[in-house]
Amino acid sequence: MKKVRMILSTVFILLVAIGTQANDSDPDYFVGDWKVVLKGTPSGDAEMVMHLERVDGKLTGEMRAEGIDPSEFKTVSEKEEEITVNYMTMGYDINITFKKVDDNNLKGSLMGMFDATGERIAE
Repeated sequence: MKKVRMILSTVFILLVAIGTQANDSDPDYFVGDWKVVLKGTPSGDAEMVMHLERVDGKLTGEMRAEGIDPSEFKTVSEKEEEITVNYMTMGYDINITFKKVDDNNLKGSLMGMFDATGERIAE
């Protein structure tokens, strides 16, 4: 009888642990403001702020850079730990793909050619 209780207790603990781990992914991880750095562009490193919010269940937002009007995202493609934002700025169609690194950092690329990083801006 003690062995049965021990086995059932172990199974219960494993199920709780698996259930807790499954709920760790935050569907609104990308929501908020991110300091984005685009590295090695022809104009040098560029810094901007990526603003993302969830409207009617979909991510939307804009890219903000000093001295330039904000560029609204045309589309935001969202996967579990990755997003791609598409927008137009200064006559160019731009896309940046970011992957989650940890709770406050992103890593990705601009147009598949230049490295990009993102750091969550604390509220």
